Amino acid sequence: MPEIVVLGEALIDLFAEAGVGLRDARALHPSPGGAPANVAAALGRLGSDVCFIGRVGEDEFGHYLIATLASHGVDTRHLLTDARAPTMLAVVASPRPDEQHFILYNGANELLEPAGLPTTAIETAAVFVYGSVTLATRSRDAALAAAELAAESATVVVFDVNLRPALWPDLEQARAHIETALATATIIKVNEQELAFLTGTSDLGRGSEQLLARGAALCCVSLGDEGAFFATGKARGHVPAFDVRVANTTGSGDAFVAGLALKLSRLEEPVAALEQAELAAMIRFANACGALVASHQGAMGTDLELAAVEDLVRGCED
Repeated sequence: MPEIVVLGEALIDLFAEAGVGLRDARALHPSPGGAPANVAAALGRLGSDVCFIGRVGEDEFGHYLIATLASHGVDTRHLLTDARAPTMLAVVASPRPDEQHFILYNGANELLEPAGLPTTAIETAAVFVYGSVTLATRSRDAALAAAELAAESATVVVFDVNLRPALWPDLEQARAHIETALATATIIKVNEQELAFLTGTSDLGRGSEQLLARGAALCCVSLGDEGAFFATGKARGHVPAFDVRVANTTGSGDAFVAGLALKLSRLEEPVAALEQAELAAMIRFANACGALVASHQGAMGTDLELAAVEDLVRGCED
């Protein structure tokens, strides 16, 4: 059985040329993507035993995604093709290296159902990872059922808020479904805007306390080129970012989640029991994963390797 299970969308990113917005794009270049798929691919590259749960179309893009994830070391037996809908697409433009604009087109990713979940894999995993993009689709019930099953089985549940307002009819509906997911989350990952959206405050400490009050053991707030803030019931702190030349930040946050999930899967004690130095080391590793992906084009981080991450972390400590 896998040590980490990731559920959600595997899709094709259609990237505009760098430096232009969506309306000015004159060419689109396909690349494998989807936040959960990026997380799974990064975990596979880092040497984790990871499987992916999802649906893609019975089309060339769908088969390409399955082959690509498998090439990264991901167990794809639960990533199935479905002829009822095409593979999900995302059109992505980056007018600046640290800015992305998206248009998402749902497809087979909406066809996950609770009855089709691989329950044994979820129950026996050390970590289960998913995000809110899945909650904005008809696969919501399957995602929430999987998270509840994981929580009941003492599996660490990592929920990446990853809010995409354009996917929701209104933000109050998004808030309601995200709040449902927070109730079973062990780890909550947000950025600054998502923290303010969910808590009404931009103060990292107070906002994190509110999210921890939902029952989570750890809140992580990604801060872009300023690193990340973390908080548990007994410790909190800020871990600076690594100084790298940024090529494109698409997938950087997903690599952060992957690094975090890898470290969580190998803990010998509950995350709530960790001391500040142990938590900071875990976040530093996750930051390094995000930095390495940001320094290359392409969301799936084909250059992400465990040795490179460890070298970057050691260089910071020296």
